[in-house]
Amino acid sequence: MKKLILLLIAGLFVSESAFAQEEPPTPLNLPPIAVQSLFVESVRNQQFEEALNFGRWLVDWRPREMENNPNFRGDRNFRRMIQIYEAIGAQQSDPSLREAYIDSVLIMYERTFITFDESEIDKFEWKMNRARFMQSNMRAIDNGRVLTMEEYNELFEKDMERFIQTGDGYFINYLVSELVNNGFRDRAIQTMNVAEPLSPESVRAHFNQVRADLFSSPDERIEFLLTQMDGMDEDEQLETKQELFDLYGATGNREKQREMAITLYEVDPSYANIMRLAEYAESQANYRDAIRYLGEAFQATDDPETRAMINLKLSENHFALRDLQTARTYAQRAMRLRPNWGAPLMRMADIYAQAVTDCASGGLERTDKAVYWLVIDYLERARRVDSSVANTVQRSIASFQAVTPNAEEKFYMNWENGDTIQVGANLNACYDWISESTTVR
Repeated sequence: MKKLILLLIAGLFVSESAFAQEEPPTPLNLPPIAVQSLFVESVRNQQFEEALNFGRWLVDWRPREMENNPNFRGDRNFRRMIQIYEAIGAQQSDPSLREAYIDSVLIMYERTFITFDESEIDKFEWKMNRARFMQSNMRAIDNGRVLTMEEYNELFEKDMERFIQTGDGYFINYLVSELVNNGFRDRAIQTMNVAEPLSPESVRAHFNQVRADLFSSPDERIEFLLTQMDGMDEDEQLETKQELFDLYGATGNREKQREMAITLYEVDPSYANIMRLAEYAESQANYRDAIRYLGEAFQATDDPETRAMINLKLSENHFALRDLQTARTYAQRAMRLRPNWGAPLMRMADIYAQAVTDCASGGLERTDKAVYWLVIDYLERARRVDSSVANTVQRSIASFQAVTPNAEEKFYMNWENGDTIQVGANLNACYDWISESTTVR
């Protein structure tokens, strides 16, 4: 049915020699020049049904030249016929009719390319218009999406620079995206590689995003970035190296990650790059290196909150080395810089709890258990100043309360609830460095 409708709309596509054998009468038996005039006027007034009868005769029987009309441009009539079929087709509610008019437009484009050569029309422009029409109507065209993509690809191969510039890069971006979406990954990569040197920055940015999406696995992304490094400026290389550091971490390539961290540090010893080395060293349990880099990072910033965070990290790394006194020093510095931050207070509790573990290796004595009151003091302070840690702290308090001195042990030590006692060498020489007081509970 669709083919029958199409034949009725567009007419049979016969050769010029067949037309020449038997020319039918002109519409209304008017001179050809008058038919041309009425055709142009009807199109101008959007009287497309009336114009269609004139236009068919003209493109069939006067496609290129017209007597008594030296300025005649046959290609303009083909363009007008395309306009007519588009307009009438857009008005159809019947899908079969609408598709038939769409096919008529495509046939008219094909007849144009056969009728005129490159010296008479700009075939690139005409084919570009056909591709755009196909893109707008691809759902009504069999395999329309792929055919539209291939149409644009042909235009790209015909004149790369012009195609890239057309639409301020929209069409090259569309082509690349469609190659990807239709499963032609290798073709998309090749197209981007060829087009990139001719493309403006906005298009190159789109290519980079497409590549980022294509190379989604860390290994693929690493391989891709390494191939792109030579063409980057210094800022782009620095940004790429930062990404490579993260990617090497994701793939578990610790040696490459370390090398990249050192490279970034040597190129730009900024706070961020120093911290990257510090965090990497800490993740590898190289606590002494981490401490050294954290010291550099502290000098690279004046922000009090950042310095508090660095002090806490220094405390954590010294704690990992079981240097509890130095760990306490840095935790106290963090507390002074951020008095309402619970984390340093919790670190103090951890330090004193570890002191008990270290000092009471042979078993908990009454004096060892008393140190847990001091641990609870710091946990309660953390809960008071920082509500964000309240739940975590509450669980820890309950755990330590269970191992503080019981009534019998307090009686033996002559401790009454509410008494203030010193935590130091008086309890055990091992606690001499603590030198703080707590309250019996």
